[in-house]
Amino acid sequence: MNHYLFKIKENTTDALKALQDKGLQEIYIIEDEETKEILIGGSSSQVITYEEAMEVSQNHSIDWAKQWESFAQNFHDGHAHIDLSEFGANQRLLLTPGEGFGDLSHPTTYLMLKMMKEKVQGKTILDIGTGSGILSLASLFLGAKSAIGVDIDPKAISHAKQNSKLNSLDSKTTFRKTIPKVLSKSTIALMNMLPHEQKMIPITKLNPKVQSWIVSGVLEEKREEYLTQTASLGWEIIEEHHHLGWMGWIFKNR
Repeated sequence: MNHYLFKIKENTTDALKALQDKGLQEIYIIEDEETKEILIGGSSSQVITYEEAMEVSQNHSIDWAKQWESFAQNFHDGHAHIDLSEFGANQRLLLTPGEGFGDLSHPTTYLMLKMMKEKVQGKTILDIGTGSGILSLASLFLGAKSAIGVDIDPKAISHAKQNSKLNSLDSKTTFRKTIPKVLSKSTIALMNMLPHEQKMIPITKLNPKVQSWIVSGVLEEKREEYLTQTASLGWEIIEEHHHLGWMGWIFKNR
């Protein structure tokens, strides 16, 4: 298996779609807060080339501890220490290095936590594309009743479970590969995913089961295109937010 790290020139959404089409798997995205450079990493059993990358590094293993130490918020003693006070909880969420996406280094994760503030108390959380489990676990510190994290990548699920135990939240969390058929009436769904990834989720089937949606992963220049997509789903905008060129929304079903 080959492991890659692409330094992207400009359009992250187009780059991600192109790399997926070329066979890149187990994808993660890193944004350097100082340089604003976007890096897309992943693995593939085949050789991948991408002309729109400024730089490509390839190796056969990834030092996740080194990656997290370089980019994760307040990384020390082997863990990222995520300060949740800005989002309404006097807590620090600990995350161990691993393959799941989400360490607060990317603007969309910040947007999600900002929108979740004062919205998740007493709710059941369905975290689609849970990655490291950061949103599921943060929701519990923000007052959610329970959280279900879903990810198609078994390595991400394993990573999220590690983080759940690390924060003594494993009794309130479930991490799995598929979306449950039955959900609580008070369920809020979270999706921190790019628009084309969201299209792979059975949203129309979930709408009757979900109270509201908190969503991010859309570049500002894709706003109108994305809102056309959400209008077809029967979603109504409750709130709209911007952060460092990215957008997020809270939607309810019409």
